[in-house]
Amino acid sequence: MKRNIIYLLFATCFIVSMQSCHSDKTGTWTNGDINSDVKKQIADLNQKLFTGIMTKNIGAVKALLSAQLVKRAKGNLDSIINRSAKKYEAKDYEVLDEYYKVNTTANIPDTITSNKGNDADYILSYKAVNEQTYISLLVTKNLPVNCLITVIYGKYGDNWKINILQIGDYNILNKTPQEYYKTALGLYNGGDLLDATNNMILVSQLVNPGGDRFTYKNNSEMKIFYSKIIDEANARYQFPFIIGLVKTKPQIFSISPEIMEEEGHKGVFPLIGYKSAIKLTDSVALKAENQEIQKAIGRLFKGIDQNNSNIFYQAYNNIPNGKTPAPHYGFIQKLR
Repeated sequence: MKRNIIYLLFATCFIVSMQSCHSDKTGTWTNGDINSDVKKQIADLNQKLFTGIMTKNIGAVKALLSAQLVKRAKGNLDSIINRSAKKYEAKDYEVLDEYYKVNTTANIPDTITSNKGNDADYILSYKAVNEQTYISLLVTKNLPVNCLITVIYGKYGDNWKINILQIGDYNILNKTPQEYYKTALGLYNGGDLLDATNNMILVSQLVNPGGDRFTYKNNSEMKIFYSKIIDEANARYQFPFIIGLVKTKPQIFSISPEIMEEEGHKGVFPLIGYKSAIKLTDSVALKAENQEIQKAIGRLFKGIDQNNSNIFYQAYNNIPNGKTPAPHYGFIQKLR
């Protein structure tokens, strides 16, 4: 969850009868209603920004930023750009929404509200540094996890400069938090707590793609449900716990949603980590144990073997400490 904001200042001056005048038209223009010349200028800058980020060209990105943003970023700009380029190796992007707003004064709190008429509606809150502000919301394409690049430009004299730049997870396998939330509600109402919880974990990853400046209108509703379902899951499932249905008594210590990109396994599936007393070098015995776990898994977690086409398992001899990678052996349960 991160943020990008763009402020645009556009002024038209002309002389009539030897008198100097200026445009005092204020308002907000959205997407196709935005002046085509202004839109084209920003589109060119957005392309430069996107290319600069994805190629790790710090100088090119820095040249687009306002002096204030450069000062605020200090020495963090390099690491932010490098991390983003590594995490989101995108070749292209699309414009989610654009807003061009003209105020009568500068340096004021401001808000943009989308009007899509559905749960995807959001509110953008920011400081309008300039009288004219241009906001571009850019979404990368064709990635397992696509990001939202929130950019807010302001016009300084004749030049557009970025006042706010934020990058955060927007969708997973092209599904937004609203879609995962809807799925979670259905699973929860059907009594499938584990899969509902995994879907809400995905919601929590996507719910603030533009940081605290970007808020979905149903954010409070999703947040309340997330807290509720996590509390219920923690109360019902005490990890690690021994699988008494399997004679070797393996211990499940984690279950989480895992994004898979391989052909035949593309999707988000449960990943179950468990501790086994069988040495990882004994693949035959490990496989036999895992087969028993697979037979029991639907009895342990209602719906898990009905809601998923695959379940992934990782067997460990020691529970990982979360700091260093631990040796493990993997299995896939193909359900359909």
